Amino acid sequence: TTVYYWVRDIPLQRPPRANPGQRKGNRSMRRKYRELREAAYAEGRDSFQTLCASDPTFRDFVCMYIGEGYKRSRNAVQLSNSDPRVIVLAVRWLRALSRKKLRFAVQYHVDQDPRELSEFWASTLDVDPADIRMQPKRNSGRLGGRTWRCRHGVIAVGAWDTLLRARLQAWMDCVQEQWLDSP
Repeated sequence: TTVYYWVRDIPLQRPPRANPGQRKGNRSMRRKYRELREAAYAEGRDSFQTLCASDPTFRDFVCMYIGEGYKRSRNAVQLSNSDPRVIVLAVRWLRALSRKKLRFAVQYHVDQDPRELSEFWASTLDVDPADIRMQPKRNSGRLGGRTWRCRHGVIAVGAWDTLLRARLQAWMDCVQEQWLDSP
């Protein structure tokens, strides 16, 4: 704190983070990717009725994503649940809609066997058990006497796919607009 009183009147001089050319390049890159996201969103709005008509489980997938999906990032698509039927449907649609590699992570309690869980999910989803990341739940040692609701842990399945996330946002908006317009 003593040094602060000696230097508090000296103005801070920071070099600019980027030169003008770098700032211009950054602006054009952001504009390019914003335009790609906007085009993907428009494509999603245009394809919604066709996808719903071709397979009724598409709308189920979108509704599941509205309730269980990760919406904080515009670059990630991820859905978490403990019900194998929900996850099988999510994986089916994610594989159909994205060419990106799917990621799997299971959150489990300390008294569950991670090897058994990873084998269950691997066989259920037809993936290699080594592709499933296991995450122990931190507070599970203090949950004595609980009744299991997630015998197989909670699995998150997702992909880093910005354009799919933009299309998915359009599909979610279409479903929610229909909810508002329904009698």
